[in-house]
Amino acid sequence: MFSGRHGKIYALFASLSICFSAVSPLPVKSCAHIIPEDPFVVLGSEFTAYCILNETCSSSYKQDARDIIWKIKNTKVPKQQYSVINSTVSSVTFNVTSLLDSFLTCNILAFEAFEQTLYGIYLKLGWPPDKPENVTCMVFNIEKLTCTWNPGRPTIQSTLFSLRTRWPHDENPFNCHANFSNSSCTIPAPNFQFYINTEIWVEAENVFGRAESDHLTLDPINIVKPNPPTILNLICTPELPNSIRIEWVPPLNSQVMPLKYLIRYRNRSEEH
Repeated sequence: MFSGRHGKIYALFASLSICFSAVSPLPVKSCAHIIPEDPFVVLGSEFTAYCILNETCSSSYKQDARDIIWKIKNTKVPKQQYSVINSTVSSVTFNVTSLLDSFLTCNILAFEAFEQTLYGIYLKLGWPPDKPENVTCMVFNIEKLTCTWNPGRPTIQSTLFSLRTRWPHDENPFNCHANFSNSSCTIPAPNFQFYINTEIWVEAENVFGRAESDHLTLDPINIVKPNPPTILNLICTPELPNSIRIEWVPPLNSQVMPLKYLIRYRNRSEEH
């Protein structure tokens, strides 16, 4: 028994220890550790974690792996999901859902008085990337090659998309990188060439895996979208009273790419 001032100090210390252990998801002593230590877990999969007791601590608490309590979000996991491997190792297995995006802790009932958190890990959930679909490319006015694609479902975890282009017999493809929210990438000239069949595809990668789109093979000259021409003059001539002459600046040099022009017009009253 403690009395007087020392008794009050001990009571305060015990109270603080109980409160801290009840809320802390991190180890308060090196009594145990959990493997895997820093897990990335695929949603919908089955996950198993192992709590390994330090033998010295186990004898101090006078408890073993049979006494371990597993918790997620400070809620006890049903005992039916536990397995005791030996006197120092307990495991827990569950199907992973988005509700498990939280701390997983292993605990014991210390001195038969209060729950003590021994160790905790944070489950990082997500999916591997889907195969990129509908890869579509366009060359804008011979200045840049831009490709877009459908990235599939959100992966939750960071996912890197790489647009790759490769010429025949080229072992080192050119890479352009994008994140999930972008779904497009642009390669500036001169990193692509006309009149050369070019292989184009998209790769997606995160901590859960990697996926690759179907490969396209095309000549960039066949997917050029020129800028609109710039109109310089509209000229009426007495010789042709019912006609108008239009002069414009072509968007591309005809020696680079001959263009055909379609002239369209309408009455101003037809604008709406």
